[in-house]
Amino acid sequence: MTATNQLGEAPIRKLFFQNYGPAIISLLSSIVHQVINGIILGQQIGKDGLAAVGLYGPVVIVLVALSLPVMIGGGVLIGKSIGAGDLRQVQQVFQFATTLVILFGTCVAISAPFSAIPLAQFLAGAANLTLAENTADYAFWQLLGLPFFFLGMIWGNFVRANNAPKVSRNASILAACVNIVLDLILIVGCGLGVKGASIATSIALATGATYLFVYIFKGNTHFSFFSFRFTLKLPQWKEYFKIGLPSFASEIAFSSGLLLINQSLIHFGATAVAAFGLVNYLSFLLIRPFTAAMIAALPIMSFNIGARQPQRVLETLWFSLGFTLLLGIVVTAIGLFLSDQLIVLFSGDQNMAYRKIASQAMSLYFLLFLAAGPNYLLAAFLQSTGKTIISLFINLLKGFLLVAPALLILPDYFGLPGIWLSRSLAEILTFIIIATYTMYYKGRYFSVSAVVPSI
Repeated sequence: MTATNQLGEAPIRKLFFQNYGPAIISLLSSIVHQVINGIILGQQIGKDGLAAVGLYGPVVIVLVALSLPVMIGGGVLIGKSIGAGDLRQVQQVFQFATTLVILFGTCVAISAPFSAIPLAQFLAGAANLTLAENTADYAFWQLLGLPFFFLGMIWGNFVRANNAPKVSRNASILAACVNIVLDLILIVGCGLGVKGASIATSIALATGATYLFVYIFKGNTHFSFFSFRFTLKLPQWKEYFKIGLPSFASEIAFSSGLLLINQSLIHFGATAVAAFGLVNYLSFLLIRPFTAAMIAALPIMSFNIGARQPQRVLETLWFSLGFTLLLGIVVTAIGLFLSDQLIVLFSGDQNMAYRKIASQAMSLYFLLFLAAGPNYLLAAFLQSTGKTIISLFINLLKGFLLVAPALLILPDYFGLPGIWLSRSLAEILTFIIIATYTMYYKGRYFSVSAVVPSI
């Protein structure tokens, strides 16, 4: 059985874990290097070093948002095109996506010397000069390495859509190893602090992108560089961005919600802002297993939509939903029962006021993981089956539309804990609302004809 045929014929559970294994290893390799990076920064610099990385998180989400329509839309179209046997369209999508991210990434990189300091002052607040300086150092090198960040994301996803998830995994592992080595050299050996961490990450991203370039260049995929040409023309561009729009809205809304939380916390002082930096950093790490589930499920669903096998698409959805629900319980328990240990490990801060605020934040903020995975999967499924509006609504609800009123109401009654609860409440309420609505109109969203029309 060929790799392509496996997507259309092999048992769904087996396929899911064949994809989830490389995806989670890839993401775990990223987590390992970020954990080591965090420990080094926390122990060498203190809470302000790690907080700078965490505060930059919303910017990362915005940048990811800008690449996601290209990455997700392209990945779904490539998967569908391979399933339908349309290899000409596969190459067109690859050329268009690569051209777009190189052009945009280069423009942002050029702006780095002018944008890093104002951005850091906005994120950290003008009062905390040390935190603002660390954030500016980190932001500058991250923005400079943005083209490699974009290329690694889209090429990795396209390779997964081509049913070669282990290659994407290997690229991530290589990047993580390079990052760890460079962290030790630049942070510990050279004493460059946050700047060293950012330089290490940028070089590592370039290494991962280069690995993917070599794999594609060798002719191992349905798309190639041999007939490649830079182009911003794509006949299917409307479908492309329609598929990718919900992912873009998700990240923009999520980032906006985080920025609102961040700005709300400034009034509670520098300790609360630093605690949010830590909690935000850890949440980015622990969201990865849920992202891996979406990454594992999406190529299976996309291929079988193209191959007109809707039952396999639905089977993939139900299995992955159950898996992420169980996973959410485990990750939430980590936030509830291991918060003190995580704070000491990552911040190196023995200040009891800081530890108390950070522990409370983690316990309440990590409740969002109860619904994060199912929301990811439902949005991805609806997105790939052409239900753009409802997918878009999921992402806007959980990222911003429910966060904003929660921040207006909850702090008045609960004080600082109300801010920590805002994201969790938005995520859980979104799942309840969308699950209730889509199951009520089950035929519109989960029937065979809803997945693949005219069947």
